[in-house]
Amino acid sequence: MSSQPTPKIYIAGMGMITPVGANTAMTAAAVRAGVSGYQASRHFNQQSQRITMASVPDEFFASMRVEIEEGNGYSEQYDHIIKMAILALREALSGQAIVKPVPLILTIPETLPGITYIEPNALIKNLVYQKDLPLHADLTRWIDNGRASGIQGLELAAHYLYHQKTDYVLLGGSDSHKDATRIRTLDKEGRLLAPSSKDGFAPGEGAGFLLLTRHPEKALTRNQHIVALNPPGVSQEPGHLYSGDTYRGNGLDQAFKQALNGYTSNAIAGIFSSMNGEHHWAKEHGVAFIRNQAHFRDPVKIEHPADCCGDLGSAAGPILIGLAAEALFKQPGGPATHLVYSSSDGATRAAVRVEKLSRSANQ
Repeated sequence: MSSQPTPKIYIAGMGMITPVGANTAMTAAAVRAGVSGYQASRHFNQQSQRITMASVPDEFFASMRVEIEEGNGYSEQYDHIIKMAILALREALSGQAIVKPVPLILTIPETLPGITYIEPNALIKNLVYQKDLPLHADLTRWIDNGRASGIQGLELAAHYLYHQKTDYVLLGGSDSHKDATRIRTLDKEGRLLAPSSKDGFAPGEGAGFLLLTRHPEKALTRNQHIVALNPPGVSQEPGHLYSGDTYRGNGLDQAFKQALNGYTSNAIAGIFSSMNGEHHWAKEHGVAFIRNQAHFRDPVKIEHPADCCGDLGSAAGPILIGLAAEALFKQPGGPATHLVYSSSDGATRAAVRVEKLSRSANQ
């Protein structure tokens, strides 16, 4: 009894904006060089110390000529989320002659105490309003699982591409910690980076979007190579940060195993992780990696771009995938593989195997 090969999704375009780069190439170069966007912010913690944050420089927005419907909820966070999304979407679609509206899967934060985010419909309304973006409100969905949403969203992207036979799907998110309520909540939980903190992260902001296709001939091509995304692994961690259950690391381990299902080699050269500097995530990574170590090269390169960009929240998954793709394109030689994963503050864990393939082999 033969089984059908699991379909791959191909990257046709990428766009991002982060504290260290106004686009994908700038961000990837900065991350490779270890450039840090960390700065002391205007926010103070409970010990009257300045909280370390990573913000997108104001000059990145200065040249933007875009109308935003401000509404009652307008704020700095609102403004940045919408403008970053527009910039990243424009880059992801650049060079594409797409006229028909493309389905959009948005990644947004989890519903957790103190987490503030603009109303998703307000973001969608502002994106659809942009005449140069081939979007329609009726073709837009969102996944509210925070960091893991971007990789989890590949399941829905595959449904659009292979079951509804669409040629393209956009997947991504825009997130910002520039909100006093969000900062206060995280500070009360002792989670933020400051001069005296030993276990905290730098709140960041950024946007990342991927233009995905089922057609390898439409994929982004460099040096006769394209990048494919395999079916993601998505699992749940009972002992997550907001749970009373004992943490055992089973959620990420299972996400790894699902993402590696059918992969029999030990050639994965790199891991791109959403780890942000908190000890919890390093422990989780250690559990999942040890249990699946047979699939990785020795040594394997571990990248955690939050060291440069801060915690990117619900934009993390698409940005990590984009950075992994850039790294594969830069890597000399033929086909190669990275593993990308993101863990939410809540239960969801997600991972995906990202491959560089010879374009000629997929024509």
